[in-house]
Amino acid sequence: MLVRLEIRDFAVISNIVFEPGKGLNVISGETGAGKSLIVDAIGLIMGAKASRNLIRTGSPSAFAEAVFDCSDLNDDEFRKILSDNGIEDDDGMLIVSRTVYDSGKSVARVNGTGVTNAVLKDISAMLVDIHGQHDTQAIFDESTHVKLLDRFAGEKCVKLHKEYVKSLQEFKDLVIRIKEISSSPDYLERRRDYLEFAVNEIESAGFKDGEEEELHDTKKKLSQNEVLFESLKNAGDLLNTETNYQSPVQSVNQASRELLKASQNDESLKEIAERAQALALDLDALASDVDKVLSDRNYDEGLKERTEQRIGLLYELKAKYGATIADINKFATESKAELDAIEKNKDILQELKKQRTVKEKELLDLAEKLSSERKVCAKKLEKAITGELSDLEMPDAIFEVSFVRREKAKFFSMSGIDDISFRFSANPGQQVRPLSAIVSGGEASRIMLAIKNVLSRVDLIPTLIFDEIDTGVSGKASLAIANKLKAIASDHQVLCVTHTAQIAAASDRGFVLTKKVAGGNTETVCTVLEGAGKTGEVSRLLSGSDSESSLRLAEDLINSFTEL
Repeated sequence: MLVRLEIRDFAVISNIVFEPGKGLNVISGETGAGKSLIVDAIGLIMGAKASRNLIRTGSPSAFAEAVFDCSDLNDDEFRKILSDNGIEDDDGMLIVSRTVYDSGKSVARVNGTGVTNAVLKDISAMLVDIHGQHDTQAIFDESTHVKLLDRFAGEKCVKLHKEYVKSLQEFKDLVIRIKEISSSPDYLERRRDYLEFAVNEIESAGFKDGEEEELHDTKKKLSQNEVLFESLKNAGDLLNTETNYQSPVQSVNQASRELLKASQNDESLKEIAERAQALALDLDALASDVDKVLSDRNYDEGLKERTEQRIGLLYELKAKYGATIADINKFATESKAELDAIEKNKDILQELKKQRTVKEKELLDLAEKLSSERKVCAKKLEKAITGELSDLEMPDAIFEVSFVRREKAKFFSMSGIDDISFRFSANPGQQVRPLSAIVSGGEASRIMLAIKNVLSRVDLIPTLIFDEIDTGVSGKASLAIANKLKAIASDHQVLCVTHTAQIAAASDRGFVLTKKVAGGNTETVCTVLEGAGKTGEVSRLLSGSDSESSLRLAEDLINSFTEL
């Protein structure tokens, strides 16, 4: 979970430290105080587009740093991402930072290691999920609905979809090849040249299964050992390299001999001579030990370059022939078989047409399995979201997942053979309509919260952020949303930016952002709300005042959640 967020020179924020805890963390404040800037800063850390407009006036850069406690995150994929990018896991703590400069460029680091924006997104996507008004708009886009259904459905649907997409690509490749052969007399000759080049390139590289992991392990170990070896080498050079025709070892030995000669004429120099002799022996032994360590290490300075070159070659082959070494070698095997067929003057076109018929049947079978599995999961999703909507003061709402079989001419799409969309009716007697037909902002917010809450149970992302999802919602609905957020917070860390008293009252930990003007500059201050401070903030959200009756009402509202 997120344990600390520091923001510096970010819009109206000069420097604040935000330390959320477990459960429901609520951020409130006057309009324009910068509540959503906290979410924007987390979004920047998650890889959102950097803009120089984020930088506070008069500052050269904006900075955001988040500290996450990942000790309870047992996800092999997450650990692999860290390992593949040379990021050390510091006792389960992950420090993610991003600096935006006035040039518009930005630098991201994870535990001190520089990372690309793509890696930053991969890592942060497993730590934080932000639900805001943008998400509310996104659920209106029907192209996202099949993805949301598959997320809910889980591994079986995801696996079937991957198999389907792979089969679809193979089917398309066959169709393209049939067209090329049919329309181009010299296609086979060009095809043979290409296949011969591909087979030669793959076999010359000679990659074996498991070699990619070995290469990355070698690269990581070499990077770690490089500093050690360099230090040892420098130490050996300092001890043994001659300066003014003598190395330090030779100089100390000579000094020892001179002092010993001098002590023979002056007894008082005997102790100094003995010390010099001992120092000479120690230094000589030290130089020998350093040389032995260097010799035993047998560090190959060219191995890192050769390893990086081989990794680069593998990436080139993966871009051309397949996502894995197994795929690349499979491509070579299939290419040799095709070359053999060409050399034997078989009827390639006829053979490809047979393959297309077989592949089309295989593709249709996968598509039907995927469609059937999705329909089973769709019923579960409908039930789950309808239950959520009932909890959110929409007891008569109907949520449906619509499946429409595609036309034969456009049968196979990347998502399957069905057009899938979410449909909704808020009140009895109303026709179920597409989500895009929803006009009420309050209805849209609650549907988004229902969908996200159901998906959060599946994804188990540690930290969920809700940015003003109570926009356009009445007091009674706000109370329902507060109760729902409270329930979600029992399994997740929840951060919520709000302008409603009900949600602020439900918080386990409250924060208020206020603006202060000093020296002609506007600054945002973040204050933790405790005791009377929380009551006062809830009262302000309720009535805009701190009258006795308003404070009493605020206290009653807070107590109603405490008693749950």
